[in-house]
Amino acid sequence: MTDNNPYIFDLILKDLKIESWIDFKSKKVVLKLFKPLTGLDYKIYVLHTNNKVLYVGTTKRSIKNRLNGGLNADGKNGYHGYKWKNLNTIKILIWNFKDLDKEKIENIEAELVYIIRKETGRWPELQNEIHFNNHYQNTGNSLAILMYKQITNING
Repeated sequence: MTDNNPYIFDLILKDLKIESWIDFKSKKVVLKLFKPLTGLDYKIYVLHTNNKVLYVGTTKRSIKNRLNGGLNADGKNGYHGYKWKNLNTIKILIWNFKDLDKEKIENIEAELVYIIRKETGRWPELQNEIHFNNHYQNTGNSLAILMYKQITNING
């Protein structure tokens, strides 16, 4: 990981758009996202509300572009977008991975989703799909355990 700590924001949503990105620690509105959030490294992101994980996803795109794609989807090509897109607020945690490939990222994502299921008794509430493999299992599992601890240590 580029940084062991996630970037955490409260997202304010209105009319299927992100109206504001509020930094979780400082409570200040972030007017413009920055690298690595805008870069092309792989990222894993978790959507969280009311102490529940709703969704775990990955992207290599800018996180803003990835989220906007899921918020704007209307089903024309069979993709209806995020199931959480009608919420008013949601917390997002984003981890950036500078030197990992898609296979390793998918392993970490799957390990994290499995840990959520194991610890809570439920899959992420609005998870649509998951990709998994065994090619990075020990390291992927260790990273997922760390990420799960970070998720459970935030309020909200």
